Amino acid sequence: MQLSDIELMRRVADGDQHAFSTLLDRHSKMVLNLAYRIVLSRDDAEDLCQEVFERLWTQAPAWRDDAKLTTWLYRVASNLALNYHQRVQQRHVLDDGLVEFIVDSAAPEESVGDDDNAEVFDALQSLPDNQRTVMAFRFYQDVSVKDIAVIMGLSAKAVESLISRAKQQLRTRLGGRE
Repeated sequence: MQLSDIELMRRVADGDQHAFSTLLDRHSKMVLNLAYRIVLSRDDAEDLCQEVFERLWTQAPAWRDDAKLTTWLYRVASNLALNYHQRVQQRHVLDDGLVEFIVDSAAPEESVGDDDNAEVFDALQSLPDNQRTVMAFRFYQDVSVKDIAVIMGLSAKAVESLISRAKQQLRTRLGGRE
């Protein structure tokens, strides 16, 4: 029988390293992917993922059973990644999946080759942090608009608006195609 996140958090609060390891195995990929989609660097995302789980370990004794662990992880990961990204504006190589997603969102009828990676990266970098974050949640983590709103402390309408504006900016930046 698989223990729930709540039961595992109770055990982590008591210092159970095995329970912590189980949570790490269960959720680290999700946290890593989210961080990567915001900071656009695998190495930095791995560092941020480690920091998220360090915070989980240290804050476990104060855990409230009524909280949803994935929401907490998303919130901490996105806040750390946004703060990091605001401090360090660097260029990083994009993965092919990200390029394909942006191309599909911006101009489904046309294809973009590897030579356009810099243009796509620049288009992503041009998005305000909150728009890039909602895009990462919605399209890479498949988080519902309602859950994104909870994680980011916004209304669902505000999240929908951010997604819409981000898509429009990407379309405009990638050649003005409508």
